[in-house]
Parts: sequence; C-alpha cells; structure tokens
Amino acid sequence: MIMRAHLRLSAQILLIAAVAAIFFFHSACEAANELYAIRSWSSPSATRIVLDIKQRAAYKILTAQKPEHIIIELADFGGRVPAPTVPINDGIVKIVRASRTDSKTIRISIELEKPASTKVFQLEKFMDKPQRLAVDIIRQDLERADTVHREETRKLKQRDTRIVVIDPGHGGEDPGALSPHGTKEKDIVLSIARKTVQLLNKDAGIRAYLTRKSDYFIPLGSRINIAREYGADLFVSIHADSSFSSKPHGTSVYCLSPKGASSNTAQMLAQKENASDLIGGVPLDHTNDDLTAIIVDLVQTNTLNSSITCAGLLLREVGKVNTLRSDRPQQACFRVLRDPNIPSMLIETDFLSNPKKEKKLKSEEFQNCLAGAIAAAVTKYAYEVKPRPSAEPPPTEAAGKQPAPKKFLKEPPAKASREKPQKSSPQIHTVKKGETLNTIARKYHTTPGRLRALNGLTSARKLKAGMKLKVPAEAGNR
Repeated sequence: MIMRAHLRLSAQILLIAAVAAIFFFHSACEAANELYAIRSWSSPSATRIVLDIKQRAAYKILTAQKPEHIIIELADFGGRVPAPTVPINDGIVKIVRASRTDSKTIRISIELEKPASTKVFQLEKFMDKPQRLAVDIIRQDLERADTVHREETRKLKQRDTRIVVIDPGHGGEDPGALSPHGTKEKDIVLSIARKTVQLLNKDAGIRAYLTRKSDYFIPLGSRINIAREYGADLFVSIHADSSFSSKPHGTSVYCLSPKGASSNTAQMLAQKENASDLIGGVPLDHTNDDLTAIIVDLVQTNTLNSSITCAGLLLREVGKVNTLRSDRPQQACFRVLRDPNIPSMLIETDFLSNPKKEKKLKSEEFQNCLAGAIAAAVTKYAYEVKPRPSAEPPPTEAAGKQPAPKKFLKEPPAKASREKPQKSSPQIHTVKKGETLNTIARKYHTTPGRLRALNGLTSARKLKAGMKLKVPAEAGNR
C-alpha cells in the first residue's frame, strides 16, 4: 500500500516536472528573438544594412581587431541564420557575414573598404514593415565630397543660370505606393525624374540635379538640405499615388500650406508622404518636430506665391498629356516642401492602383510625355518668373528670423505673366525645312528652352516647315 502511494506520488512529480519543462521550453522559444533576413541599400556616401527581426533586439558592438571591421552581437536569438554571407561591394561595404557563436548568440561581421562611422538603431514595426535593426555605415569623406561638389556647383554658376532640383520620391527601404501587380512607385518616379533632368540640362540656361540617382532612401530633411546645397531656385518632388479603389486616376500638383490642408484628400496624402521617414528608417526621435510652428514662423509669402505660380504652369503643361484630378494646385503640410526660401511643389503623376494608368506609367512613351511636360513648365517658369539668383548662398539661422507671412494665395494668379512689364512684343520666325530648335536658338542668340517656354512646346513635339514661332524681342537676328 505504501509502495503504491509512493509510486503514485513519484508519477505526479514526474508529470508536474514534464509540464513545467514543456512550459519553460515554450516560454523560452517565445522569448527568443529571430533573424529573418539581412538586406542592404547603397547611396553614394553611405550603406544601410537592415536586419529584419521578430522583436526588439538586445545587441552590443564589439571592438574589432581592424578598423575596417564592425562586429555586432545579437543576444538571445533562436532559429537559423538566414544567410551566412551577404556580398555588397558598393565601395563602402565589401561583405556582411552572419554566424552563431553559441545557441543563443548571432554575430554580424561587416567588412568595410575603408574605416567609416557607424550608427545602429532600432526601427519599430510600421505598416507592413517588421521590427528592424538598422546599421548605417557612413563614409564621411565621401559625404563631405558630395557636399563640397554641390556647394562649388552653386558658386560656379553664372547669376542668370537657374538651378532646379528634381526629387524622385521614396527609395530603398521605402517603396512608396504599390500596385496590385507589384509595381513600385520608387522605380517609376526615378525613371521620370531622370528623363526630366536630361531634358532640362539641354537648356544652356538651366542646370538640373537629382536628390537621389538610384534606389536608396533619403530622409525628407536631407532632400531639402541637398536642394539648399545646390542653391536651388526650384524644387520639384515627383510621386505616384494609389488608392483602395481601382477607379481614381489623374495628375495632381501640391504646394505647401502654412496652415490647414486645402482638402481632406490633400491632408491624407500629406500624412502618407510624411510617413516616408518612418517607413524608410529614420529614428523616431528625429521626426518629433513641431512642423506647423516652424512653417508659420519661417515661410515667406513670395516663396509660396512663386510655388503656386509654377504649380499652375505645371498643371497646364501636364494637362496636355494626361487627365487632371484638379486644375488648381492643392495645399497641405508636406515636410519635403517646407524650405522657406525655395519655391517647391509635389506632383502626383497618376494612380498605380488603376490598371490602365499603371500600364501607362510603366511605358517609356508616357514617361517621356510627363517628363517633357514637367520640363516645359519648369523652363517657362525659369524664364518668365525670375527666382532668387542661384549664385546667392542659402540663408542660415544666423541671418535671423524671417518676417511673418502676410496673406497667402490660395490659387495660382490668373495673370501672373502679365504682371511683369514686357519690353515689346516677341518677333515671329517661320520654320524652314530642316530647321531645329537648336539652329533657330543659335540664329536668334537665345536658348531652345526659352523658345519652348515662349511657344508652349513640349520636348516631344517636332517642328514642321511653316510653323510660326515666337522669338524673344530682345534676342535679335544678328
């Protein structure tokens, strides 16, 4: 009897121990972190390595034997290592290696081309993005060289040269809008932006530059800084939209609003575009500024009015090649447009969620048409509305507080071009067989861009014999 009771007690103890073991095993599995993927994005002066993980990571940076190595240990990580080696070879990082040092620790070894500064930070889950650990490798020598190049470019420009910065939205970790078929906004707008810059640089009186030249992420504030360093006279950010419905379509153009948005649609779009920093990977503490207070304090009336004037020109030109959602510029608090001294606008080219528009946005022909329309509007603005001279250095905080804004225009001035006094009526040139804009421009000592602007020509339109072209009155046939 005593023996049976003892056996029953032993069995109960074993059962409790087994249950406890299973409980602690599952708890340990749930507590353990996991490394899902290692990804990277390369810019001209920095490389971002992104570790997709299950939850916030406990990590430490170890002292490496060589300055060209960075070693990070991830603590309490279960599961497998997804990729033992990730070659990058972008001139900044050679290769990333991942391996286990024991059952709970993963070591990430990053081999560099040259010593560089490092910043490691956590990125929280956001929309479809998982928890992430980001490692920024920054070559400060390359970063300084980029800055110096942009500043020298500004200083070397003649005072009558217009500098335009074209900003392809999103990039890298932030794909922007996605179509149901997987088309990414960041790819479409980069292609359109490149074509726009190529067209603008055919004009001797305009120099155009991109904020990003390939697929990498740039924080919204850095895009503004790039424009400042170039001494931009105009900033155009190019985007594509999306919707839950497949029906919306058409182009919209937006300017900054120092107060509320001009519509609920504009407000929602601004919120979506302003979330780019969180998606692309900027630490949360870098985005907690009081945007509205800064804008109300700094924005200048003439800068905003110039933005709206150019936005009106842009809508008229794009309206020749695509449907418009609104024939007037809309306004909202877009972070990327907030420089108080650079006229700026944001164009939503069309909707990737609309299958027909997605197909058009992906086509070379339609991209050329959009780029031509943007270039034509920018050129017209550059020659008809004289902006701040590009050789003038950008204002600094030391210059003091800007005057408070007065009354802001809510729509483009209907007679903006008439308000500027004209010297005299333009001359008329009849196009002869075989003539091009370049040959006509040389004949009248002007530029092709100015002729396009004066005659409302898109870059895609060909000249035909017998066409009548306006020629600047002051140019003269010399």
